[in-house]
Amino acid sequence: MKKYFVIIGALLNTGIIFAIIFVFQYIYSSGLSLPLFSDKVKESLMVNQSNLYKIVAPALSALSYFEVKNHYFRQVDLAHWVGIGANKNDSNKQNSNKINFSSVNKNIEVHNTPELIFALKTAQAGQTIIISPGEYHLTSNRITIGQSGTAVMPIHMTAQKLGTVTIFLKGEGIVVNKPFWQFSNLHFIGNCKSHTQCEHAFHIVGKAQYTVIKNNIMQDFNAMIKVNGVGDNYPDYGKVIQNTFFNTTARKTANPVTPFDLMHANYWQVSDNFIFDIQKSAGNKVSYAAFFKGGSEYGVFERNLIICAANLPDKYTALGLSLGGGGSAKRHRRNQNSAEHVGGIIRNNIIMHCSNDVGIYLNRARDSLIEHNILYNTLGIDIRYPESDAKVSNNILSGRIKIRDNAKLIKRNNIVVSRNFITGEDNLSDYFVAPDIGDFTWGSTPDTHVAINSTGSIAFDFCGATPNNQYIGAYSAISFCLDKLNINNKINGE
Repeated sequence: MKKYFVIIGALLNTGIIFAIIFVFQYIYSSGLSLPLFSDKVKESLMVNQSNLYKIVAPALSALSYFEVKNHYFRQVDLAHWVGIGANKNDSNKQNSNKINFSSVNKNIEVHNTPELIFALKTAQAGQTIIISPGEYHLTSNRITIGQSGTAVMPIHMTAQKLGTVTIFLKGEGIVVNKPFWQFSNLHFIGNCKSHTQCEHAFHIVGKAQYTVIKNNIMQDFNAMIKVNGVGDNYPDYGKVIQNTFFNTTARKTANPVTPFDLMHANYWQVSDNFIFDIQKSAGNKVSYAAFFKGGSEYGVFERNLIICAANLPDKYTALGLSLGGGGSAKRHRRNQNSAEHVGGIIRNNIIMHCSNDVGIYLNRARDSLIEHNILYNTLGIDIRYPESDAKVSNNILSGRIKIRDNAKLIKRNNIVVSRNFITGEDNLSDYFVAPDIGDFTWGSTPDTHVAINSTGSIAFDFCGATPNNQYIGAYSAISFCLDKLNINNKINGE
């Protein structure tokens, strides 16, 4: 009898050991650290199996005991920001967006809210709506435009200088449904009691081809810019350049939270923007910085700075840039495309502090190119579903490059650094001077700081230089452009 219990005990202990090894292997293969795995399991159990959650929560919490968090510990203060995106302090950007007064008769000067609404409805091709300094409160849930611009005579709405005009909106915001409109030098703020009521600053739909949104600040909306087709009309060839998007609190809404949210439209360029603090605290608690989806084609994300959590704590699941986003039903995609996006490019971006999920996500994204990005304190890159195929090259990232659900991948010349399995700490900090605050100067020039620009293109890198040499990461020089992250900048001689 004694021998029987010894054998049973040995088998039981062996089974427990193998079970523990299996669980740890399963967690390790997921690419998650123990603390993050614990958090995700607890969140799932809390929602789906509350009784089981009460039993296992203490054990799961113990896995977080050794957690080490990387975080952005410099306050983003737009009043003193002279980095990437829109800002009122950079004289070079202000001069580049200066209004041309050579044809005074084409200008419409606006001094109050009724005049602004009237100008949006009546401005003709070639006219510029110049908004005088002040605050403008648009109380309607939907503000519409009236006329179309042309390729040689667009309609432009602007302020003489960014920081002088603030426009408060709610609901659907300004609905752009006609071509060749441009918006610049404006600060838009969502002004709603409930976050669900502040959807967009701009809703670009239907025939709104060649829309340009440049050098604006947009804050406190669920999706600052929403783009989608209507019927057989699609707002193709848009540009979103040099803007800043952020929220002052986590969005308490079940609605999608994505500062730039595009369905259906082709050939959009989203470049040189600053997107930060995109946390979502209600619904599925999942947000994206920006995505192209809905059967769209040939979109480009380049030279953008994404910080999922800067001034706000990194409490919820936030992803960086995506081709495909959270997906859409095939019947809702343009031409019932089998893919969410085709021919997309994500290059020369810096994506950081999206620690609870990936920095780049491809969801049914066919013929994708992912190159020359830096992903810090994210889970890395996920490529998912058979429709996805991607070339991933010359990136440096923490986490992993992961194929899911039969996706296809060609990868080369990437530096991939695993996060610490026990603590979750980002080990990419060993490569750069101070990546937590955005100083991506190489700690020492590594041998791997050479790679081939796989497209052979002359696209500018993150720092605005035309690459002449082989490089890996988001910039081609030995020294990083600290000014793009507002590091060591001085304002007004201070």
